[in-house]
Amino acid sequence: MVNLLTADLNLLVALDALLAERNVTRAGARIGISQPAMSSSLQRLRRQFDDDLLTRVGSVYELTPLGQVLKDDVADILRLVERTFDAQAVFDPASSTRSFRVVTSDYCLTVLSQTMMSMLQEEAPSVQVHFDAVTPPAVERIKDTLQASDLMLIPKGHFSGFPHTELFTDNWVCVSGADSPQRDLTIEELRAARWVRLFGAESDSTLADRKVNDLQLGERTDVIVDTFVMLPFAVAGTDRLALVQERLARKFADVAGVRIMQLPINLPTLVECAWWHPSKSADPGHQWFRRLVAKAAAQLEPDIQRTLLHAN
Repeated sequence: MVNLLTADLNLLVALDALLAERNVTRAGARIGISQPAMSSSLQRLRRQFDDDLLTRVGSVYELTPLGQVLKDDVADILRLVERTFDAQAVFDPASSTRSFRVVTSDYCLTVLSQTMMSMLQEEAPSVQVHFDAVTPPAVERIKDTLQASDLMLIPKGHFSGFPHTELFTDNWVCVSGADSPQRDLTIEELRAARWVRLFGAESDSTLADRKVNDLQLGERTDVIVDTFVMLPFAVAGTDRLALVQERLARKFADVAGVRIMQLPINLPTLVECAWWHPSKSADPGHQWFRRLVAKAAAQLEPDIQRTLLHAN
């Protein structure tokens, strides 16, 4: 076991740069040290891990299997260290240069971005926010994901046992090409239609997808996309169907050229939440950031009412 009292933790910074850049010169430039100094760090790291970490393949360097394993772990460790030193007894957003990391879907970011970005600019002009995409592995490794980020924006139902706050609700609708006839969809049409799905039907990426799969609908999936925003664009100009959140569908209906249709089945209401690791609950900066995200979401409520009234 490594003795942290005698270990040179600066090597973690060098290791992160080397694994990210896969090039000694670029890694040195990234952290502001010379190429010879970075080469020396690489040699020390190779002795520490008894592994080359970087190996030449043709004209480029590739990570060894151990290097691949270390890459994400080291990046997560450094983010935790940064947040530790960023922590303050009193947080002043107006003067802070702190960086927050949010794991979210493009759907949630699209819904919140305008209000949230405006609030950030007004309240904390020097704060940075990094957005990472939600992926199935991020959900599967939820504890690690929450430890390595400040917030994860994802609906209820995928996991439990962590602190969270509810942000807003949404409904599910179907979208199809704008030339599709205006009609009330039937169960038979859902079963016979060609579909565009997120990550593929087998992933059960949302609670609504699980219900669709349980009812054996949407089995003719012939287009698969990786983000929610891609869904309406992938059905444009076709008679394919896609299951989309109503807020997203209304935002992109005209831009993508799609028609919104109500579903003949009851799907669970989407309850979007902000989740975090309990170790961050008492951090004043984190508390401020949670409140800001919640305030941005609260601004959406009147828009929901107007949209529903207009739709009815």
